[in-house]
Amino acid sequence: MRGVSIGAWGAPPEVGERPEPGRVAGRALVRVSRTSVNPLDLAIGAGRFYGPLPDLPYTPGAEAVGEVLASEAHAPGTRVWCLPVVGAMAEVVSVPEEWMVPVPEGVPDDLAVGLGIAGMAGWMSVLDRAALVPGETAVVLGAGGVVGQVAIQAARSAGAASVVAVSRAAAGRERALALGADVVVDGGVEDLAGAIAEACPDGADVVIDPVWGPPAIAAIRALRRRGRLVQVGNAAAPTAEVPAGALRGGLLDLRGFSLLIEDPERVRAAYSEIAAAALAGEVTMDVEVVPLDALPEAWARQSRGTGGRKTVVAVG
Repeated sequence: MRGVSIGAWGAPPEVGERPEPGRVAGRALVRVSRTSVNPLDLAIGAGRFYGPLPDLPYTPGAEAVGEVLASEAHAPGTRVWCLPVVGAMAEVVSVPEEWMVPVPEGVPDDLAVGLGIAGMAGWMSVLDRAALVPGETAVVLGAGGVVGQVAIQAARSAGAASVVAVSRAAAGRERALALGADVVVDGGVEDLAGAIAEACPDGADVVIDPVWGPPAIAAIRALRRRGRLVQVGNAAAPTAEVPAGALRGGLLDLRGFSLLIEDPERVRAAYSEIAAAALAGEVTMDVEVVPLDALPEAWARQSRGTGGRKTVVAVG
């Protein structure tokens, strides 16, 4: 079958012939229509993922949308979103049975795969980990990115009284306003903490953080008593110097989010929720579709930033 291979940590992916996976107990086979390029894929490919690494050479691709070929849980032909973690950048992928969920009719494949890893990072960080309730104020860092865009929409859907979007890019700030943010903040200003505080003078209840580093510390200073920051990614920096006094004095919560650590049952339910929201027009995202042969270029572009568009790979 046609697929992608990585032969060494940090090496660029190559498109060619790959062995087709066989059926294994507890795992289904899915014919891939769409996969995507995520920061998770790049982290695994570089050998710096925090979880177990696959044996080399391997086929990357953490998620896919496609039709079931063989499964104990779903009839052949069922269109599903699945989370194999590796292997999805190929015509057929093997995936654990519990990490599949049917895609509702009316959600196109391109959007269906975008609603997965990136979409649920924004959705579940707001609704599950932050547990935002109506009337609260949310600050969304990295609001120009796909995760941030979905987090804005999730906060709006959950009844936030105010959503403050922080983005370094002017286009990201414009997009955030179009998606429902009440106030936008330039993430590149020198006094970011002051700018965020000015945008929410009564303080924030929730910070959704896909960036970490100095922007996260600036946002922490805007949290009111018992506020919580949900850490979703580290696009800005892998570490941050958290001020102990602010953490203790505000009784603040720092909460991590990783889709791979969530309970599969909850992930399946959350995917159904965000897909329903997309059908209702409550969640949208910009998608760029590239063919499988263009995957190496798309992989390199992901490392530089995608300008707020989700990179989707057409396989079948």
